[in-house]
Amino acid sequence: MATNILQELYIATEKTLSDAGIRISPQAFLITTLVSLSPLVALLILAVTQTPKALPPPAGCRKIGLQKRSNLEDQYSKKYARGGDPTPSKPWAVKALFVYPVKSCAPIELETSDIARTGLKYDRQFTLAQQVTSLPSLDGKVTSEWHFMTQRKFPRLAKVEVEVWVPDPSARDYREEGEWVKSEGCLVVRFPFSPDTDFTREGLLNYGKIVAAKLSGRSEPVLEFRIPFNSPQDRIKSKGCRNEVLRIWKDAPVTLNMNPEIDPEILQKLRYTLGAANPIALFRIDTNANREVHKCAPKKEDVGFQTVIGMQDSYPIHIINLASVHDVASNLPSNKPKSTYDWQNHYTLLNALRFRANIYITGPPAFAEDAWKRAKLTSPDSKPATSGLNLHISCRTTRCKLPNVDPASAEMDRNEPLGTLRGYRVIDEGSKNACLGMQLTPLDEGSVAVGDCVEVLETGDHFFLGGEGRKVEG
Repeated sequence: MATNILQELYIATEKTLSDAGIRISPQAFLITTLVSLSPLVALLILAVTQTPKALPPPAGCRKIGLQKRSNLEDQYSKKYARGGDPTPSKPWAVKALFVYPVKSCAPIELETSDIARTGLKYDRQFTLAQQVTSLPSLDGKVTSEWHFMTQRKFPRLAKVEVEVWVPDPSARDYREEGEWVKSEGCLVVRFPFSPDTDFTREGLLNYGKIVAAKLSGRSEPVLEFRIPFNSPQDRIKSKGCRNEVLRIWKDAPVTLNMNPEIDPEILQKLRYTLGAANPIALFRIDTNANREVHKCAPKKEDVGFQTVIGMQDSYPIHIINLASVHDVASNLPSNKPKSTYDWQNHYTLLNALRFRANIYITGPPAFAEDAWKRAKLTSPDSKPATSGLNLHISCRTTRCKLPNVDPASAEMDRNEPLGTLRGYRVIDEGSKNACLGMQLTPLDEGSVAVGDCVEVLETGDHFFLGGEGRKVEG
């Protein structure tokens, strides 16, 4: 039976080739086809062999973060461009939550988060920095210091992914004396790196890595390293991590240099992919000596504590109203001609993640938040007696060119959206910078969750107050 089928297939193939004017036997045609496809088959085999094996999860830990689609997935819907007064059926609400464990790197989206004095838990506890050496002075002296790094100068930071793994007693491999459990968890840093390719054995293997990355949906191969989230003192001493001064804007806090925890070769590849000319390092804030904030923050004598932050730019929490982002998007320049009919116009999309807020809200009209002074977050199912989380709206967020970086591609636009913002959002007395969003100081320790209601308790004017000292931009 099988022989008859093969004979019929042979005869059909021969007839097809003959009808097409191809004077070749089916055997020769098959061999030619296989030889032609062999480079592609070899390349696929090479790619499969170069697919990196996933590292096991950090022992005794679980990964934090949203386990479903992003709550900002529908952020471009025009229903978020319209705002109005809150009602019992349509309250102003928290739409999405994000933390940025490593400053200026990719965020982690959450469904709920604890709120500490420094803001959302895990937010901006680390930052990358580059070592900057001055030119010789007249007497020949040079200075060398660490400057924090952000997407303002290094847009490829947007491609650096971060995971936070926290101790989980229900994990099968949980041990109180475990490496990561003792360190309050683990930080996983993953970044793209395309190795050199040529016709050497190593070059061909590198090409296989690139193909493997493409097949898995990534634009480039990735490398990763792991460091403790909060090293105990005995580990800090054994690894040789040391405290060093780090320049952040006009601050110079003493922070922990985590480089001894990172393979030097991996660190050099990270420096290369970011485009940094100078040596780089990863720093962790000293949780026992957080940076103090004065400026527009509530005064200690009024609230009973001094506002503190980790590696944030200015204040503990950043909040954005989606309606305000839609308004900015509607004012962006478009190369397409405008129709007299609004419904025919192309709406310019502006990803709200460009503005790197912690809390995204919906409900208020565009820029209503500009005048907020105090607010409260409450769960929609809370009893009336529940106090909620009280927030001091410290100041407006002055914008730099960082939102010009597309968080998906890590490409920086020369002008937008900062150019549009400067055209109509320079509104803060005391500052010549455009504003979008608000900076918050939590007056309580508690939690925030997607769906929480936003209640404004007080409105008023804002006046920009900057820090003191020598300014160092990242």
